[in-house]
Amino acid sequence: MTMPMGKMAWGQAANYDASDDRAVITAVTAGRVGLVRPVVAAAGAGLTVIIRGGWVGVASCDDLTSGVVGSRDELAVQANPGPGTGSREDVVWCDTNPDEGTFQLSVMTRAQATGRTGIPLVWITVPANANLATAMNLRPVDASVERRLMAYQTRNDTAVRTSTSFLASAGFECPSAEVTMEPGQWYRVRFVTNSAQLVAAPNGFRENGELRIGVGYRAAGQAPASSVLAREAAFNFSFIGGVTPGYQQAEVEWVFRHSVTDSRFDRVFTGRMWSINSGTQFRVNGSGLVGQPQVITVEDIGS
Repeated sequence: MTMPMGKMAWGQAANYDASDDRAVITAVTAGRVGLVRPVVAAAGAGLTVIIRGGWVGVASCDDLTSGVVGSRDELAVQANPGPGTGSREDVVWCDTNPDEGTFQLSVMTRAQATGRTGIPLVWITVPANANLATAMNLRPVDASVERRLMAYQTRNDTAVRTSTSFLASAGFECPSAEVTMEPGQWYRVRFVTNSAQLVAAPNGFRENGELRIGVGYRAAGQAPASSVLAREAAFNFSFIGGVTPGYQQAEVEWVFRHSVTDSRFDRVFTGRMWSINSGTQFRVNGSGLVGQPQVITVEDIGS
């Protein structure tokens, strides 16, 4: 099969050259990369994954500039067979070749995509022993260039918890979707629960029910246990005369910059809650409010 590829769109006449045009693209997109119009993906015959025409995106190049990629024509890539056991997370990746002015699509593992220039187009979950694309789960990457909100995820969970660390809270985290960190960009991650509840505290003292709320991160495709705590906040319940107070809001926010010297990679951010004393019982949310009381958001706030 011929490798699916196409021309990158950046050319201008007169005194401009390609690197100047890519710098202009970088400026007008504020350093953001991603899809402007997402792809439509479908399983074809055998291991073929079909990428319908009409997608457009802004992709990173090797020199901290960006180029426009996309195709009006239908393209096809070959997926890889499933592993002998378990499953594997792959991606349809769009590589950029700025010196040649072209892009190229191929299927690779998440690990192979880490730090790579270009953009992801489709996430693929490959089951064990799968040898047909129809047996795989194809998830087109959402369009994100024209907005600052990169991920929005909610959860509703009224179970009583007793965890005493960020790591121990992995089983009931509120994770974001996968987001791409670009060198030089600033990001804001915010986790909010509007109905946290202290159920019981050790020895009946409300002060022993002090809790923590935090946000962390891990590489896309990794298990929740690999998440690293990045920012936490302490809070006590504003209740007098007992150890079973009502509900209240808790929030933590983390603003950081992905250094210009770092490589680009995909992350999943997570919001969690835990206590600092063994024996404390709490609900991250227990009000039964309509909607999803837990919310985590990831924003690109510029460079």
